[in-house]
Amino acid sequence: MSSLCAVALILLTVSEMRTYLTPSTSSQIAIQSSHSKDLFKINVDIELPRMPCDVIGLDMQDSMGNHVQDYYGELHKHRIDADGNELSIESWQEKNANRREVADRIEEELKAGQGCRIEGFAEAVRVPGNFHIGHHAFGDIVQHLNMKGHTLDNSFKINHISFGDLADFEKINR
Repeated sequence: MSSLCAVALILLTVSEMRTYLTPSTSSQIAIQSSHSKDLFKINVDIELPRMPCDVIGLDMQDSMGNHVQDYYGELHKHRIDADGNELSIESWQEKNANRREVADRIEEELKAGQGCRIEGFAEAVRVPGNFHIGHHAFGDIVQHLNMKGHTLDNSFKINHISFGDLADFEKINR
């Protein structure tokens, strides 16, 4: 019996060595089709009645390491007066003005009691993450305003937040 075991052991060893030394190639691809798009929409309509548009932005961060401060895209910042009436919409040129010009404009908006309404949508990657409205992209300006004695009022009113195509929600509400 022991010689039979020795032969089996030798055959097993030779077979395993042959498998180990023979290269094996295979091709495989997996496609996840659980959703039709890799992006989804975050629809927002939020009012900050005493916060100038020039010092706030929608920030997004996800588990893949993407971090966007002051998202622009299809998101619009409407300047509003103390009564909630629209004054203007932030333009790309205003958004990219030099920091000193932006800081001066914010001081004037604070004195006038202006606020902001952020509306539209942002597109995010379909992975875990978060979004929030904040001052992160404007830290230097916020510090400048604080040194000049200005305080920022972050109070807000959410008119609408949803995820997905806004048209789908409009169909439901009919």
